[in-house]
Amino acid sequence: MELRNLITFLKIVETGSFSKAAEQLRYSQSTVTVQIQQLEEELNVQLFDRIGKKIYVTEKGRELETHAQKMIDLSQKISSIGGEELELQGTLRIAALDSLIIAVLPTILREFHTHHPKVDIIVKTADNVFDAERLLSQNEVDLAIVTHDKRSTKHFKKTILKETSFVFAVAPSHPLTKKETISLSEIAENDVIITNQQFYFSDMSNEDTKKTLEYIIKPRFDIWNPSGAMELAKQNCGIALLPHYLIQDAVEKGELCVLNVPELNFTVWLQMLHHEQKAITPQMTAFCKLMKEIYSI
Repeated sequence: MELRNLITFLKIVETGSFSKAAEQLRYSQSTVTVQIQQLEEELNVQLFDRIGKKIYVTEKGRELETHAQKMIDLSQKISSIGGEELELQGTLRIAALDSLIIAVLPTILREFHTHHPKVDIIVKTADNVFDAERLLSQNEVDLAIVTHDKRSTKHFKKTILKETSFVFAVAPSHPLTKKETISLSEIAENDVIITNQQFYFSDMSNEDTKKTLEYIIKPRFDIWNPSGAMELAKQNCGIALLPHYLIQDAVEKGELCVLNVPELNFTVWLQMLHHEQKAITPQMTAFCKLMKEIYSI
């Protein structure tokens, strides 16, 4: 029994489609079909029910799924005995918020690529945590990197990586930089720049602050791209509500200043998500290990 046939079988179960499995494994669809035929002939069982244009895993197929995953895991452990592990290949698909793609992921992806140069990486933009969960549920990505509160979410497993916060940022020439502390009412008297996901405050865990911001803040600019919102603030077009990790470099360069607004309690946590029913690939395992090392989890 060839391991590659088992790998193809598991990929079909995961994606629910022969064509999607072929695409992700970089096989032709005819090759995938032949591999499954070989498995069915070898085991003398039917692994999939083909009804109309859809496929369904049979009872025997579910039984094989459990054993196949164990065989592949065992094969990888045996391959690593007495030497280095086999070089990772394949594809890793990640969803992340725009701000994380700009300010956090590049360094992590560079480190991952250094250790696993043969893994292809696809990064998709998620508008917010709910969009990231949608991409995971539809198996369009393997992992999601988001900022959100610590609530457990049905069907998703999360790893909390780091605490962070949202702040109000302005150009150094803005008049409010001369004040030691600023109230939310004073913020509201100015032009405010906000991004779509924060406008609905979907990531905010502090309900009191959330209600206060929703009531007081009426944004002059609703910029869906956080990088664009940051650039607008640099040009002194208003006060931008942005994640601190995104503007940190601009603050260090003197391009932006963070306002001290004691009423603002907008704490979120950088976290990594995957669907609970997702088959964990070696690429996912390696990426999760790297993230935990970087954030000392």
